[in-house]
Amino acid sequence: MSTSLLFECAESSSNNTKKMTDTATPVPETVVDTPAVVVADAAVAAPAKDDASLSHKIMKQVEYYFSDSNFPRDKFLKGEAAKNPEGYVNIITIADFKRMKEMTSDLQLVTDSLKNSSRLQVSPDEKQVRRTDPLPDDEEHAKKVLYSKGWPAETTIETVKEFFAPYGASTSVRLRRRINNQFKGSLLADFESEEIVQKIITEAPKNGEITLLYQTFKQFSEEKKQEKLAKLKLKTEQGGEKRKKRDGDDDGEKEEEIKEEEKMVPNTIIQIKEVGAGLHMGDIKQAFAQYGKLIHVNYTAGADNALARYETEEMAKRAMESFIAEKKELAGKIPVLSILTGEEEENEWKSIFELKQRARQNGGNRGGRGRGGRGGRGGRGGRGRGGFKKQKN
Repeated sequence: MSTSLLFECAESSSNNTKKMTDTATPVPETVVDTPAVVVADAAVAAPAKDDASLSHKIMKQVEYYFSDSNFPRDKFLKGEAAKNPEGYVNIITIADFKRMKEMTSDLQLVTDSLKNSSRLQVSPDEKQVRRTDPLPDDEEHAKKVLYSKGWPAETTIETVKEFFAPYGASTSVRLRRRINNQFKGSLLADFESEEIVQKIITEAPKNGEITLLYQTFKQFSEEKKQEKLAKLKLKTEQGGEKRKKRDGDDDGEKEEEIKEEEKMVPNTIIQIKEVGAGLHMGDIKQAFAQYGKLIHVNYTAGADNALARYETEEMAKRAMESFIAEKKELAGKIPVLSILTGEEEENEWKSIFELKQRARQNGGNRGGRGRGGRGGRGGRGGRGRGGFKKQKN
């Protein structure tokens, strides 16, 4: 075989080997190696983010347990803290709470999460936790609590916190409920400062198209207290009146009570003019009730004016001044407000007394539903004297 032919064979073999190498080498790099690295990186990165979020939730939940709004009312937690001279509570006890167990069963994660809180202090042995600051007195705490009314039935704690977030973080929200667990439409929200509460009351933000009522917790508590006292007084007076009627011992006291009741309280009625169309009496009550004890609203559907009567002159003055300063609207219009005076005020009070007189007369004509009355003691199917008697055979 010639030298030239041998060279050609060798070159051909070399070229074939080179082609095979060029086509085979990239396969494992693109199909196997590269995706494996990317997937591994993603798998490592994801849990870190989730852990941080969970840790924050754990911290916030335990901060709530020890908060100014919850801790004083939590008998169990207060009892546990009282067992320790320094006010510590075992972290394992808190980790066993239902809400905590729903988040994690990792005790070390709970402990590490609490170390990041500025409101909580973990013990040196990392087995206990307590509040950083002592509890404020009731008066100081009450200043940081907002009462609000007019919320829809579907309201949740989360939606309330989001609603107030532009003003500052709400440390606690309590939705007020009836005995059957139905939401009343009112709530109490705790904030970090009295200034936040006052700002919300001043600005009175709407929930969409819904006008909400705002009061300080102190004002709300005082009004509820006065309402209870008034109901108790009325119940006591009614009971005494019934006994006097039964014993024939009026002595003309009823006439004196009526005269005492029919005294005009000047400068307590606000005249509301130029209200918007489609206004409802409930809108007026919600708008004005936050400034003091609103006794009565006089409004006829479709009219462009109304009257709002307060218990005292100071309340009426405060309501009018605040309403004007806040530039509030009624049915889309800013109304014109003034205190009713002179002949207009006297005429309104005459109407009030006449209505009361008619109500008393109608009440007396109807009679009660006491003994022998329908459904009362001794009435149809009632137990006791006068009910169904056993028939003699």
